[in-house]
Amino acid sequence: MPTVAIIQRIIPHYRVAFFREVQSQAMGRDLDVTIYSTELPDPRLCGSFKCNVLPVRYLRGSCAGPCWINGLFGAVKGKDIIVAPLELNNLNIPYLWIRRKNLCRHWIWWGHAYNYQARLHSSVLVRLKEAVKRFMPPRSDGLIKYRMKGVTYWRRLGMPPEQVIPLINTIDVEGLRASAGGVSEEELLEIRHKLGLDGKRVLLFSGRLYREKKVDFLLRAYAMLKKSHPEVALLILGEGPERASLEMISKQLNLCHVHFLGEHVDPRQTGVYFRLSSLLVIPGLVGLAIVHGFAFGLPLVTTDYEGHSPEIEYLSAENGVITPQEEAAYAHEIEALLNNPARLAAMRQAALAKGDQLLLAHSVKRFVDGIRFLTGNPS
Repeated sequence: MPTVAIIQRIIPHYRVAFFREVQSQAMGRDLDVTIYSTELPDPRLCGSFKCNVLPVRYLRGSCAGPCWINGLFGAVKGKDIIVAPLELNNLNIPYLWIRRKNLCRHWIWWGHAYNYQARLHSSVLVRLKEAVKRFMPPRSDGLIKYRMKGVTYWRRLGMPPEQVIPLINTIDVEGLRASAGGVSEEELLEIRHKLGLDGKRVLLFSGRLYREKKVDFLLRAYAMLKKSHPEVALLILGEGPERASLEMISKQLNLCHVHFLGEHVDPRQTGVYFRLSSLLVIPGLVGLAIVHGFAFGLPLVTTDYEGHSPEIEYLSAENGVITPQEEAAYAHEIEALLNNPARLAAMRQAALAKGDQLLLAHSVKRFVDGIRFLTGNPS
């Protein structure tokens, strides 16, 4: 049975179900998969997938900076297949790739393999990193990309079409729905009352609180919206370095019915907030949160921000709205949706239907099939 090493520097909570499903489907396809990471997720969430945890050294003292995973070379040496993310901040990755002929029979890249924010933070160093990233994928067995846009990008750069495979990135839509479905209407009413949401139309932001998410923009747009819709409330689900300054902005704007909820990874708890809401509002960088919203039938309102992640491709005129990066325009579009119940209901149905198309098992099947196909074992 071919052995597969998947390198994932950090396993976020939303990837636990993905790797659990990978383990299950890979065993059925005669692949022996092990994940190599620097963190072991909460064992209660982890389920049954093999994970080898290795010590890490952060060279600048920050987990966002360059790092070196101790012992990774020896841990993956001799594996038949290595599946690695194209991230240069993990210094092991280019080192292992250079020595790949002494490590494994096949090397596959997966993930973004392209920095979608690079054009927003361009510098000599960023351009150099992107040049290195463009150099390495063609000199491998293939690339598994998150979305079709990325597939098209690499094919235009000259990679053979059969060497670039779309994953269709998603999260555990069915699991999220099942967990939230266990919350009774009585519990929902209790939480609604506790947060002072009785009689309110609820907007939800979900994501990390950092600059690219443009939550400050959201608060100012919300202040405009409150003038015509005082019954609107805003839930901010997530944590991050911007939280203190965002709470200060909220206070300066004298906003009411704004709740900073912090980070929650329990799908039952997060599902409560999604079920209480009418719209998902993320004016800045949109990633997998769009799928979380669609799982519960929440249309997304965002802006034409240039740095969106590939998942923005899931958005259409039927399940969401993209406005100019102007606070008044953003507030106006939310107001228009709230004033048109029939349109909002139709968009919610479309969002729910899109969620039905983004099931995790289908994504993982493309991932496992892609590994076998790219290594010459398609059966």
